[in-house]
Amino acid sequence: MNMRYCRNVCILLMGLLAACSQSPKPGTQPPWIMGSDAKYPASAYLLGRGQGDSLAVARDRARADLAKIFSVDVSEQTKDVASFTQESTGPTKNTLDVSRNLSTRTNEMLRGVEIGETWQDPATQEYYALAVLSRPKADVALRQQISDLDASTRAYLTQAQSSNDLFVKIANATQAVNAQSTRAGLQRELQVVDITGRGMPSEWNLGQLRTDRNALLARLKISAAATGQDAAAVQQVLAGALANAGFTVAGAGDYTMTANLNYANLALRGDGWYWITGALQVTLAANNGGQAHGVHRWDIKVSATDPQLVHQRLMDQIALYLNSDIQSTVLSFAEGTASNK
Repeated sequence: MNMRYCRNVCILLMGLLAACSQSPKPGTQPPWIMGSDAKYPASAYLLGRGQGDSLAVARDRARADLAKIFSVDVSEQTKDVASFTQESTGPTKNTLDVSRNLSTRTNEMLRGVEIGETWQDPATQEYYALAVLSRPKADVALRQQISDLDASTRAYLTQAQSSNDLFVKIANATQAVNAQSTRAGLQRELQVVDITGRGMPSEWNLGQLRTDRNALLARLKISAAATGQDAAAVQQVLAGALANAGFTVAGAGDYTMTANLNYANLALRGDGWYWITGALQVTLAANNGGQAHGVHRWDIKVSATDPQLVHQRLMDQIALYLNSDIQSTVLSFAEGTASNK
């Protein structure tokens, strides 16, 4: 009996020694630093790693490392918008604004990121951090946002089709385009989160929605007019900008867009520079006597050492504003979201 008892004790001690030899020693580098970790399987988590000379720096770098997964969405969608802008009849959206909006949305997405693990190397005193994002949680949140956008798109398109007011049609068609543009970014994020990579394909083609909206814009007949200083030159630039943006420019259109330029007289400063400061304002109104649909204003400030050159720069700035912003300005009038620069 005693022999059997001793043998059992020896076996138990050997098992304990083996277990101790397999347990990580204090200060041992955790597996997530260089590779996978059973606690955070790829099927359930997205991971980011960071290191630094302080724990705060390591945490921030880990979050940034995870954010790189989604930053592709920002650059790719900005390229898409830039490509569409080049292929369309006129500017449709400022790509810098697109990038900014997508970056903001990505930051919102990353609010669900947690710091799952941290470790300090006892030899180098360097800190390490592991940022984790739960796939299931992110998946549910993204699918809900996409479903909401699809419901909004459906409602906008129904309103656009049922209305007899061209301006209302344009407003709702634009809202549908905006909703699906946002949805496209969310779909890209969902494809990253979704382990199958499928996400939720849209029932609408974004390019076709833009084409349909632009066809409505082409039906909008607008007359160009100008008041204030350099009216004839401004009217010519405005008419060209409207045509380039895809509108039908007519001598007697359904609507009239009036540009008003007002600027201070040339003044030669002591440093030898001529300056012009003022404002350009456009107003869109129905020709049936209806009220104005909107007003938009741009501030003007140009300078040069030659009076003729400063005036040319004035006209160049006016052309830049009108050609880059006129379509979005008319769309903002339709949506009731006009803003000034």
